[in-house]
Amino acid sequence: MKKNYEEVLKELGETKLVIVSKNQSIEKIQFLYDLGHRDFGENKVQELSHKSEALSNLDIRWHFIGNLQSNKVKKLLVIRNLHFIHSVSKMSLVEELIRNMCEVSYFLQVNTSGEDEKSGFLELSEIEQALEKIAKKGHSVQGLMTIGAIRTNSFEDDARSCFSKLVKIKETLRAEYFLNQQIDLSMGMSKDYHIALNYHSDWVRIGSRIFS
Repeated sequence: MKKNYEEVLKELGETKLVIVSKNQSIEKIQFLYDLGHRDFGENKVQELSHKSEALSNLDIRWHFIGNLQSNKVKKLLVIRNLHFIHSVSKMSLVEELIRNMCEVSYFLQVNTSGEDEKSGFLELSEIEQALEKIAKKGHSVQGLMTIGAIRTNSFEDDARSCFSKLVKIKETLRAEYFLNQQIDLSMGMSKDYHIALNYHSDWVRIGSRIFS
């Protein structure tokens, strides 16, 4: 695990790493923490809550990366050391975060492949509406997130297509909504993070590559 972790860090350069620790033990997270890592991601609210409490003495920065339901928002926001939500995928979640006075940084998830089994905003106009509502409440987002195509006959080509679409959306939105704000891109997982790096992803979410 240490060797895998160090190899990944070397490949990433300045791109930030979220280690996806879902289904992994407290001991393994502690081991990686002792190596100096701080950013860990979980995809279930209950598991994240349990691990956050078990490791509450550590200055871990927790990332929620799973599909988020509106009825789980309150439970998520009270989790200790939650720093980022990567999966705000629809307007109702934006509204729920605003209602709960969310102070956690979050990403708008974009469905760049258009697949029905994936969550995320589909149209640029939907993202713009979300950003306008967020701005009216004096909030801001950390950036945009996407996942490569699930159903594909050409994995690498479809990953490039998804990541390049997110970059184009970022550039389209930059002038109007992010003129004075850094907008991060969260894209790339164990199988496709090398491709995401070519599109200047700011965050990658890697689990099996490290824990295998």
